[in-house]
Amino acid sequence: MSRAQSFVLILVCLAATSSHRQVRAEWYADVDSGAMFINAPDFQYFAKRGETAPFERIEDITTDDGEDFGAFVGGKAGWIFDGSLLGTGNMRLEFSGSYAGFDDNTAVTFFDPGPGVRYGFVALDNTTGFGTADPPSQVRILHTVTSREIDFGGYDLLLHQDFRVDENRVWTLYGGPSVQHLYQEFMTHASFPLDASNTEATLNEALDTDYIGGKVGVSGRRNLNSRWSLFLDGNTGIYHAKTHYDGRFIHSTSFPPHDDRISLERHDHAVSTQARLDLTRQMNDFAFISLTSNVQHIDYAGQMNYGTRNDNVPSGSRLSIDRDELFSATVGLRLTIFR
Repeated sequence: MSRAQSFVLILVCLAATSSHRQVRAEWYADVDSGAMFINAPDFQYFAKRGETAPFERIEDITTDDGEDFGAFVGGKAGWIFDGSLLGTGNMRLEFSGSYAGFDDNTAVTFFDPGPGVRYGFVALDNTTGFGTADPPSQVRILHTVTSREIDFGGYDLLLHQDFRVDENRVWTLYGGPSVQHLYQEFMTHASFPLDASNTEATLNEALDTDYIGGKVGVSGRRNLNSRWSLFLDGNTGIYHAKTHYDGRFIHSTSFPPHDDRISLERHDHAVSTQARLDLTRQMNDFAFISLTSNVQHIDYAGQMNYGTRNDNVPSGSRLSIDRDELFSATVGLRLTIFR
C-alpha cells in the first residue's frame, strides 16, 4: 500500500530518566518494533432483508469484525535542556511517531433456506437492491469477499519535565500537540455463484479519519537494581476528528447498470486513553534495551452505516458515517541511545 511503503520512521526515544545512573547527554533517540492487535469498527454492508417490497433492512450482518494482528514500528528523538521549568530534573523536548499496518481478507457465503429469510445489499445510490431468493432459485446463494487494509499511526511533539525523587525514582509530567490517523480501505465483491449469468457487484471504499489535538500525561521510572528498571506511563488526548468517505459501487450487468460514486464527511471529537509498561536493561553507559507493552482506546472511529430497519429500498435507505470505538495493544522491543 502506498501509504505503508512511503512511511519511513527511524527516530525515537526513552525518557532521559531511563538511565539507572545519571547519563550526561544532550540528545537521545530510539527505535521500537513489534506486534500490534487492533479492534477496529465492524464492517456491516450486507444484511437480512424483507422478502417483499420495500425489502426493508431487518438486521445488520458483520462480515469483518475489525480484529487483526500486524507489525508496528515507532521511534522518538529527544533534546535535553540544561534548565528546568519546575523542580529538580531535566526538561526535554521530544518528537515521536508510530505506524502499524494491517491486511485482512474475509469470505462469507449466505444460503437462503426458504421463506422468511433473505440476504442482500443495496447500491450506493439507493435505487436498487439485490438479494437471495427461495430455493430452487439460482440466486439462493450469495457469496461475499471483503478485503480490508488499515493504516494506524500518529505523531507527538511533547515537552517533558522530570522530577527526581531520589536516586532510584523519577516522575515526569508532559504535554503537547498530537496527531493521529486511522485509514481504512475496503474492497468488497458480491456474487451469486449458481446464477448462469455469473453477475458480480464490487464496492470500493476509503474511510479515513484524521485526529488533531493534544495530550497530557504522567510517567514514572523506578530502578530495580544497577541494570534493570521499570517504567509506567499513562496519558489522555483530546482531538478533533475529521472522517472522510469515498465509495464506488459497480454492477455493470444489473438493470439499470450501476457505477455509483459517493463522498461523505463527518466532524466529531475523540478522547484517547493510553497506558504503557516497559522493562528496561542498561547495556552500557549510553545504550538501553526495553521490553515494551502498550494499550490504547479511542472513543471515536468512523464506521459506515448502510441503513436501518426503518429505511426502505429503493427510496428510503441512507448512507452515513457513524461513531464507533478503536482498541489496540502492542508488545515489542525498543533500543535507546543517549549521546
